[in-house]
Amino acid sequence: MIFLYIALFFISVFALVKSGAKAVQKLVTISRYLRISEYVLAFILMALATSLPEFFVGINSSIAKAPILSLGNVIGSNVVNLSLVLGVVVIFAKGIKIESKIAKQDAWIVFFISVLPLLLLIDKKLSQADGVILLVIFVWYLGRILKDKEAFRKRMDHMVRTVEEFWKFLRNLLVLVLSIVILLVGSWGIVKTATLIAQGFELPLILIGLILVAVGTSLPELVFGIKAVITKHEGMNLGNLIGSTVMNSTLILGITAVIYPIEIENFNIILTAGLFMVFVIFVANFFIATKERISWKEGIVLVSLYAVFLVIEFLLK
Repeated sequence: MIFLYIALFFISVFALVKSGAKAVQKLVTISRYLRISEYVLAFILMALATSLPEFFVGINSSIAKAPILSLGNVIGSNVVNLSLVLGVVVIFAKGIKIESKIAKQDAWIVFFISVLPLLLLIDKKLSQADGVILLVIFVWYLGRILKDKEAFRKRMDHMVRTVEEFWKFLRNLLVLVLSIVILLVGSWGIVKTATLIAQGFELPLILIGLILVAVGTSLPELVFGIKAVITKHEGMNLGNLIGSTVMNSTLILGITAVIYPIEIENFNIILTAGLFMVFVIFVANFFIATKERISWKEGIVLVSLYAVFLVIEFLLK
């Protein structure tokens, strides 16, 4: 049975790599057609898609009246995205350019948005009113990055220019959606089979949870990021990671809290993880806001922060 798991693992890896490449290709085509920057398109479409696991965790945990699971998941995902994933992509590419003006200009706004849920948790509760605040912030920021109404109108005029081009746009959009679905299914397959393989070799459950599952749920962002920098579309990588962070902190937590308020019982654990998340996001946004390029050495710093996070989590558990 272990050999079947290994075979399924490599099939999942192959599906992940192929779908990641196709997603990058179609996003480039769609961004050019709509005349939207690659950063903005990745922020909206790719970030929303790769945040789907966190979204479903939030919905299901709220329905089960255990929304604290969503809070922990969001904190962990934000840490992984802006330390491990960004760091590995930077190291792999031997440095990436910060080409998006929006990313640089809004670095500290994104930092504040990411920290906001923790500020609202001062009373050890994320109420339904707090959830509404987070959703309003999400809508406001989405409007901010699409604020050029004249350019948007021109993009719409361009989109309906000819019937033939419009159908080509729809076909590209369909392929993108299918690529994202395969990306998500492939990542799930890797996590599932890797977990079964690890259990087959009787590896500790804590090791499976901290490394295999945590990294596995971030594989879509990681594969997409590597493919983006290989094809010289660094803006897509940043758009995806920053978009995921914003959506996790506002849209997902907001919906979760509106369905069922999040109450903190063990505040010290959440506080420790939350403060570490704040530090990681601060460091990542500092690199983005102040530099024209994130070097491979800074990528090592980010990956090292994730290693420290693992140690802290292991000690807490």
